[in-house]
Amino acid sequence: MKVIVNNFFDGILKRGIPIYTSELVQKLRDNNVQVIYVACPKAFHKLPSWFLNVLFIIVEQLLIPIMGIFYRTKYNIYPYNSSSIIDLLLGKAIVIIHDFISLKKNKRNLAAIYVKVCIYFSSFLAKKVIFISQSTQRVSKRISLFKCIESILLPNPFFSFEKIANVTEIKDLGYLLLVSGLGDNKDLGTALDYYFSIPREERIPLKILGCGNGISKVNDLIDGRDTDKEIEIIGFVSLEEVVKLYCNSKIVWAHSLAEGYGRTLAEAKLTCKNVICTRISAFREQKDSNIFFILTILSIMKSIHTW
Repeated sequence: MKVIVNNFFDGILKRGIPIYTSELVQKLRDNNVQVIYVACPKAFHKLPSWFLNVLFIIVEQLLIPIMGIFYRTKYNIYPYNSSSIIDLLLGKAIVIIHDFISLKKNKRNLAAIYVKVCIYFSSFLAKKVIFISQSTQRVSKRISLFKCIESILLPNPFFSFEKIANVTEIKDLGYLLLVSGLGDNKDLGTALDYYFSIPREERIPLKILGCGNGISKVNDLIDGRDTDKEIEIIGFVSLEEVVKLYCNSKIVWAHSLAEGYGRTLAEAKLTCKNVICTRISAFREQKDSNIFFILTILSIMKSIHTW
């Protein structure tokens, strides 16, 4: 079988969907599926995000279906919640749904509007849909999307992360690892407010992972409050460095308002670390003995000093 996989943002984004898609491609190839892999050329990686979003739409709506016809693929896989309208009409699109965050009423940017339109088209036209978590699948039923479509549950495999974690020494270097991002759902500003609400003498150093090249934006959110220089903002790093950050942390912190899947929690489990996190559906789905839901700043302080 021959398929095209559109992992356009591989190399531009370092976490989330690109990692999920890369591991999916590897598994497909391991099972003798011929995969034609599409990603943004490296020369374009540092161009403005609005340009990359426009280019992504052009690639997805025009290039992928044309390539599918030329290469005579059976399916074309769209892993970014969106899909080609042409391939939906041709019955060749497999849509992967990570979350429904773009459907929120306050999402008015180009990317969110595009994904929203694609989700509604896919809900009626797609032959197959893949959900990455049970919580996302439940949401689709609640909002009556993808009702009459063959659905598959295919969670993140994490085998690349696990392979590195298995040969990495686990230590406790005494810092709190906040795995976050700059999206509205990450609510990073509130997380930082929580951190600075901890009395200075009871804080431990904080490392922030997941904001990529947005270091200046994180500094704006810190707004000069880090007078003791306890916060380190991690930029783009290799997967090996990501695993080390987990393995060397005292506690992993996952603060978010909405997620399709709790990647941070799964990665913390693979490195035998305790996690404090917000009580959202995607995180509750991974409830385990090392997962602790936080409700107040007092629960954060208690977690820090208990472990």
